[in-house]
Formats: sequence, structure tokens, C-alpha cells
Amino acid sequence: MNVQLFDKRWRMRLVGYNTQFSRGRDGRIDVDRIVTAVREADIIALQEIERHWLRSGETDQPAEIAARLPKHHWVYGPYFDVDASQVAADGAVTNRRRQFGVMTLSRWPILSSRLHILPKFKTAPVFNMVAGFLETVIDAPGGPLRHYNIHLTDVTPDERLAQIARLFDVLWSAPKEGGAWTGFDGDWQTENPPPMPADAIVTGDFNLVAGSPEYEALVGPKDRDFGYGRVDVGHRLVDAWVATGHREDEGITFPAAVERGYERGFRIDYSFVTLGLVPRLRACRIDNDAPGSDHQPVWIELA
Repeated sequence: MNVQLFDKRWRMRLVGYNTQFSRGRDGRIDVDRIVTAVREADIIALQEIERHWLRSGETDQPAEIAARLPKHHWVYGPYFDVDASQVAADGAVTNRRRQFGVMTLSRWPILSSRLHILPKFKTAPVFNMVAGFLETVIDAPGGPLRHYNIHLTDVTPDERLAQIARLFDVLWSAPKEGGAWTGFDGDWQTENPPPMPADAIVTGDFNLVAGSPEYEALVGPKDRDFGYGRVDVGHRLVDAWVATGHREDEGITFPAAVERGYERGFRIDYSFVTLGLVPRLRACRIDNDAPGSDHQPVWIELA
């Protein structure tokens, strides 16, 4: 366990970035541009990271990213996994999986991780694929930190609402379940069980905009009768962007792309925190200059 004392002047930097498998708006796939944009972060949450896809040269992107950030611990969560094996003339199988998912990197040890699969609705003819989120418990200064790296689908609002319900199921049940193991068994395990902190951060591409029913499912509805506005409550999440002084309707993480049918930009990438972490929030910003994807990175700082 990391025993470094918590310094109130210290800041934790966390970034979330949908990388579009490292393809920028110029159509060029370049892992270096992704790494350059996020390398100063203490915790990095990347979405749309893939292995063995033709479009990205059949490369192993998690391995490529990890090689460029050798001082970070990392976990890859491939929620999409299909066969990409090759069979030689003599019948010998080269086993490979075509994978797509999320990747979390941390300057501090990742004590445990779990990959959760989100609900998926069968669609026709619109393309839809399985999605998920990666839970990590990080041995951060100031105490263990529970983090979720998530990517909701973009197909239908009712699917996203079902996915948000699944997220909340995990958020609130995990502390009751405890860490990756509980209790002791000296035959195979000598360390203390890993923790499962009550508070958590949720980072990722949610494919929803502020004010939508899905957004309100995450943060709660506005009070329209007594003038309280949107009140942060313990059974919902808090939008770090709003909690650090920004309006819900400002900011763009997915810029306009007229050639693809998007005539205006949207804020669809977020970091949310549980109520207990709100006092630690110090800043939230969007990096509008990063060129490596069709999204922009979202940074938060915590004390």
C-alpha cells in the first residue's frame, strides 16, 4: 500500500480521452499524438483502444501506448472481443482476438480491476456493438481511489438509460461487496485484501448532452417549483465541469464536423464524482488543441 502522506498543496491530475483508435480528424492514425496529449496526467482514462483491427494496422494499441508511458501502471478492458485467429496450411492455429475497449493508466499501482459489460439492445439496420466500463482501485496518495472508465453507446437514449442504471448498480454495490477478495487464505495470499472505497470517479464518453434525460439520470433533475435548480444529492453523481464553475450548456468535447453530419459541437465527454469527492475538486478543463482524435481530452484536478 502506498503510504505517502497526503499534502493539501498537492494536486491529482486525471484526464479522459476518447481516442477514436488514435485516428485524428486528418484521418491519420498516430498513437504518439494521443500519448503527447495525456502524458502529464497522473491517471489516464482512454476509450476506443483496439487490438488487431485492419483499420489500425492490426497493431496492439494497449502495448504501444504502455511502451510510451513506461512509468505508468495500466489495465486494458476489452469489452468487445471476437475471433481474429489465423490458421496455417498445416492446420496450426495462431490465436488472436480482435478487441476494442478502454484503457486506464496510473502513476500509482492499480490494486485491482474489474471489467463490466453494459446492456446492449439488438438493432437493425443501425450498427451497434457491445460496450462496457473498467473499474480500477488505485493506490493514490491520500488514500485508495476508485475509478471507472466508461463508454456508453451512441445509438438510442433508452439503451443509454439502461447502461446508466447498470453503472449505478455497480457504483453502489461495490463497497458492500468489498475488494477483489475479502478474508484471508494463507495458502495463496499473504497481503491484506484490496480496498473498495465508498467514493468514486467516473470518466469517459457518455454520448449524451447536458439537459437530456440520460444526463438527468446521472446528476438528478432540476427543481422546477421551488427554485433550487439542480441539487447535488448522494444517490446521484456530480458533473465535475459544473462543480468547478462552468455552465452545463458550455464547453465542447466533440467539435463540429459538417462532413460527417455534425453541424455543431457537443459536450459528451465527462468526469463525474460521487458527493464525497466534491470538496476535493479544484479544476476541470477541456484541451481544445489536442489533434489526435475526433474528441478532445477532459482534465480534472483534485486536491
